[in-house]
Amino acid sequence: MTWEKTYRVHLSPDFSVELPLLDIGGGFCIYSFDMTGESQWNRVAAKELAKKLSAYDFDGIVTVQTKSCGLAQALTTEMDLPDYLELRKSRKSFMIEPKGIAVQSITTQAKQELWIGKEKYARFQGKKLCFLDDVVSTGGTIDAVMTLAKEIGVEIVCAACALIEGDERTEYKGIPLVSLDCIPLPGNIE
Repeated sequence: MTWEKTYRVHLSPDFSVELPLLDIGGGFCIYSFDMTGESQWNRVAAKELAKKLSAYDFDGIVTVQTKSCGLAQALTTEMDLPDYLELRKSRKSFMIEPKGIAVQSITTQAKQELWIGKEKYARFQGKKLCFLDDVVSTGGTIDAVMTLAKEIGVEIVCAACALIEGDERTEYKGIPLVSLDCIPLPGNIE
C-alpha cells in the first residue's frame, strides 16, 4: 500500500474530511480521525448514521469514552433517544457495583479497561442497545463491549461507527454494522 500524507473520508455525500497520516511509534502509522471537539463532524455523522440506523430496533446507545462521546450525544439528539450508556476507561470510586473488562485496541499499546457502575447501567437492563464507536478496526472493542453487556444484562443488537478501518463490512459476528466510510488499517510504512 502507498501511504499518502492525507486520506479523504466522507461523513456524508457532501461533507468530507482530510485525515493526516501519523506515525504513532516505530513506523506504525494510522490515518488520524479524532472527533473530539469537532461539533460539525459529529452533527453530520450523526445525521447520516441516524438515517442508516432507522431500519434497526434498539432502545438506546452504548459507547466508550472519549472519542465517540460527542457522536453519541449528537446521535441520541438526532434519533430522539433519552440518554446513552457511556463506558469509562477506568474504575471510579463513586461507581456502585462496578463491572469491568479488559480490551486491547489496535492503536493503543497497553491493554485498556472498560468500567460501568450500576447507577448508570441499571436503567438499561433488559434493553436492546446499539454499540457506537468512532472507528471500528479489528473488533476488539466490540467484543469487549458485547461481553460486558451480557454481564450487566443488556443486548447489543447492532453496531455503528463513523469509519471502518480495513475492508468495508456490514456485519460483525452476526450483528449489523453500519458505517459511513472506510480507511486503511494501521500498519508499518515500508
